[in-house]
Amino acid sequence: MNTRLRIVLAVGILAGVVLLSGCLFNLFQTARTIGAGNVGLTIGSGLMDVEIDEGTTWALTPQARLTIGLGDRVDFGVHTGAMFGLTGGQPGWMGATGDLKFSLFDDPEAFALSLGFGGGYGVEFLGWGVLGEVLFDSNLSVLPIFIVYQPTIPLSAEDFAVWHHVAGGLKLTLSEKARILLQVDLRAPLVSFGLAIEIDF
Repeated sequence: MNTRLRIVLAVGILAGVVLLSGCLFNLFQTARTIGAGNVGLTIGSGLMDVEIDEGTTWALTPQARLTIGLGDRVDFGVHTGAMFGLTGGQPGWMGATGDLKFSLFDDPEAFALSLGFGGGYGVEFLGWGVLGEVLFDSNLSVLPIFIVYQPTIPLSAEDFAVWHHVAGGLKLTLSEKARILLQVDLRAPLVSFGLAIEIDF
């Protein structure tokens, strides 16, 4: 399958998820880059305790992330999602972010480290915002963990602020082209439990 067809299919799947599908994006990505010309799609959901209509409830946050390999060590990603309260409240769109990720180091027998930056619009930023990323993976088969740190600056806030979002969890390999991400995200006081499948094309 040629690269253009793969990109068109991945964008179509992403649009379908967005149409079907106070919040917090789960950081559904690892330090690994997917390689020049490749496309990756991550589909998952978070589960978090949120305040809706002056009460608290659990909410599902289905999300999708499209990743395009611009080079062997550079990825471009777009992330979007929605939120559905399990006991009430109106469903809503969470917004969308885009980022560039640069691989600094990736040893298959040790670890991987990447840096990124980006921005977007959404309820997580209270409007527009910019973000940075530090991504670490253990490549040891006995310790398949990943950690992501994402400082964000909300551009709509009255005063300058930096919010700190940290995620960590397990990356479980299903095949050469598919992985499961099982994680916990924290941006105090928000906590989200996330589960996603990541597939490369």
